[in-house]
Amino acid sequence: MSKKMNLIFFAVTLFLLSVTASQAVVELVDVEDTGQRVDVDNNITSGIIATGSGGQGDFEVIMCGTFSDGGNSFLDPDPGDWLTLDNGECGGNGSCILGIFGRSDNSADSSEISCNWTDPTNAFAAGSFRFSGVDRENPVIDIACESGGDAEFVIAPSVITEPGSAVIRVVSNSINNANIQPDQIQEGEFVAIGVSSQSGQYVAEIGRSFAFPEGGPTGDYEFGFSEAFDWRACTIALRMAPRNIPTLSEWGMIASATGLMLIGMYFALKRKKIQVI
Repeated sequence: MSKKMNLIFFAVTLFLLSVTASQAVVELVDVEDTGQRVDVDNNITSGIIATGSGGQGDFEVIMCGTFSDGGNSFLDPDPGDWLTLDNGECGGNGSCILGIFGRSDNSADSSEISCNWTDPTNAFAAGSFRFSGVDRENPVIDIACESGGDAEFVIAPSVITEPGSAVIRVVSNSINNANIQPDQIQEGEFVAIGVSSQSGQYVAEIGRSFAFPEGGPTGDYEFGFSEAFDWRACTIALRMAPRNIPTLSEWGMIASATGLMLIGMYFALKRKKIQVI
């Protein structure tokens, strides 16, 4: 009987702990994208991207791309308070720029956010990811970016991430043909292309989200293109929210519940033994 009771006590305690502890993980809840195609010289300095909808306290990441003649740069998005994760120029001739921004949103609704930049252009592309379960106080584990010119493969560099994290791979590039068909776009991915045939400005934005339950090095990631010109690619690792640790009062409730369950099981086993005899 003693061995059986010890086993039951151990199993019940594990069950109650698993119920009490938070099972927080970073989870992708929505994806949005937008691409602006214009055939006239309209000289824009902003473009709109939606955040997608989800739950209160979600973490949103917007990724904006536009043309550059070598001197363009992103400004802060609006409305809202955004953390700048990257604001960099593509390699090669520097004919595109990439801006990555993140924030925690207290609203569950989707918002329209304006990506803003300094020099007028005629092409804009952007995407967004919305995540639940991200650490609000310290959301980003690491970010790394690389820029390059004409290349068959575009590389998003490796970062070291933590268990339960989400990893974003994103690239902004000037292209003629990304060789991507709509039916090739997968879950957790966006593709946005902006082009001005009159001015010859092209920009493509591609983002992919991955879960990393084990953590560790992500490894480099290759974006394959048939014709990739100037590009900038980044890897962003998002931290999982801390798991809740039971308070003293919760430990007391666990102990009380465990005791009551053990008493009930003891009398049930005792009654069964009497019936057998």
